[in-house]
Amino acid sequence: MAEIVVRTMTEADIPAADAIGMAAYGRESRRAELARLLRSRPDGWLLAEVEGEPAGMVGATDFGPFAYVGQMGVLPAFQRRGIARALMERLLAWIDERGCPVTLLDASEAGYPLYARMGFAVDDRVALLARVGAPTVDASAPGRARVDVMRLGDLAEVIAFDTPRFGADRGAVLAAYLADGMGRAFVARGERGEVRAFLVAQARMLGPWVAVTPEDAEAVLAHALALPFAGGPLVIAPEANGAALALLARYGFAAQRTLRHMRRGGGPLLERRMHLYGQASFAIG
Repeated sequence: MAEIVVRTMTEADIPAADAIGMAAYGRESRRAELARLLRSRPDGWLLAEVEGEPAGMVGATDFGPFAYVGQMGVLPAFQRRGIARALMERLLAWIDERGCPVTLLDASEAGYPLYARMGFAVDDRVALLARVGAPTVDASAPGRARVDVMRLGDLAEVIAFDTPRFGADRGAVLAAYLADGMGRAFVARGERGEVRAFLVAQARMLGPWVAVTPEDAEAVLAHALALPFAGGPLVIAPEANGAALALLARYGFAAQRTLRHMRRGGGPLLERRMHLYGQASFAIG
């Protein structure tokens, strides 16, 4: 059997990694997203090679209290040869060396058996939803929250609002999304000016999206849906947050598939997921 070599990914590997993702998932190019992920954690992304040929990839973002694993992909021609396990063993060793106590990921049906064998337990499920119909509500002015376009000056307040609800400081992630999509992020404030919700509208994805109440979540959603999208839009929502699923159903979203939300280390973290209405991606939560 040919030797599997796992090494740290570099910027020069992005085209090969993108090709792996397109072939493994049957998706369009995500080169810009891969470049953003690699910039945010250059030592956390891995490429597997077989006889010098790129064959698989995976990566993780270490947020401190937990790491989030994503973008696991193996070219179809190289599947069932131990590449995914080799990648995960190397990645989990890197996470453990950093002293990160918890590792999270969203597992496909194909990936679930491997992750279960490697000590991951199911905490929840996440649904990938797409907007396929018209809203069944008047989306013009829901709630009483004041909604503004998020500016750089809002970032510190948004990070302070997000950190206890997401469970970690992801200020660098939020700053990157804000820089890449100025004018496509919204913040809702209460009567005293306090942050009640925020939502980043990516080109195809709604998220990260966090809110105190469903009404606050709806306020920013209505503004985001007025924007143009490259497709969809899509939302990755925790099934633990039933209010999110109900809200999205009223706005014409339907589940396309679900994945298991899995954890290695620590205890269940479901309480904070009640405020998460949309993940940034499957790669970083």
